[in-house]
Amino acid sequence: MTGVELDLEIVCPAWHPEAEKLIDAIPLLADQGVTAVEVGLGSTDYFNPREAFELKRLLSGLESSGIRVHSIHTPFGASRDISSLDDEIHERGVDTFIDSLEVASVLDCGRVVVHASDVVDDDRSRRLERARGVLREVTVVARESGIMLALENLPPKYLGHTPDEIMTLLEDLDREAIGVCFDTGHANLSGRFKEFAEALLPISVTTHIHDNDGMADQHQFPGSGTIDWYHFAATYRSSECEANMMLECMAPEGVTWSEAFQRFRATLGG
Repeated sequence: MTGVELDLEIVCPAWHPEAEKLIDAIPLLADQGVTAVEVGLGSTDYFNPREAFELKRLLSGLESSGIRVHSIHTPFGASRDISSLDDEIHERGVDTFIDSLEVASVLDCGRVVVHASDVVDDDRSRRLERARGVLREVTVVARESGIMLALENLPPKYLGHTPDEIMTLLEDLDREAIGVCFDTGHANLSGRFKEFAEALLPISVTTHIHDNDGMADQHQFPGSGTIDWYHFAATYRSSECEANMMLECMAPEGVTWSEAFQRFRATLGG
């Protein structure tokens, strides 16, 4: 990869092992050279954006630390699956997407990562259309908010595992408001990592970077599993992808994030 590409800002999760709350993690991450994070909204104990005081403290902490929120990850799971044929679960999933867009707007964040489903074991075609309908509606809201949705390629048994299914979900949607979050670990579970990378990196607006052995979703640090990172880097370059690298894993034990970022760049061939 060229020096310009290797100098891209690297993002990490907004989490620290010594912090019980998101607000407490921010200064600890700043001390390790972090400049941008992805905030997951799955645990209100860790961060509850509906608590005005907590939200105000977070905004103040972000400003004083110099860290910005690069992306928001919507809560996910069987109880809020937008593809569900159960109307109550379906609507809860829609509300979750809308709430995440509102949080992203408050945090001045430009990306919201979304899942098309939880595990699908029945009527896949109908659930695919149900998810696509939600994405169509929420993309309109995202466009009005100036936020980009990022549809994540998921593990096998979920909607959006393959490039073909991702393209079906994105069909006829406003591509100025929705793209892909290319998840390297999920792609590796397919046994066709190179094919998935070549198809999805050109339309990716962010990434989830992690490694595994090709058998389980282990979220290992890059270089610890079987992913061909040299090919990933070459494909990133040739596709002119500009998506930031978000390391959806822990830094190696005893290693600061700034050191981990350098290790990752070395893994890419820099």
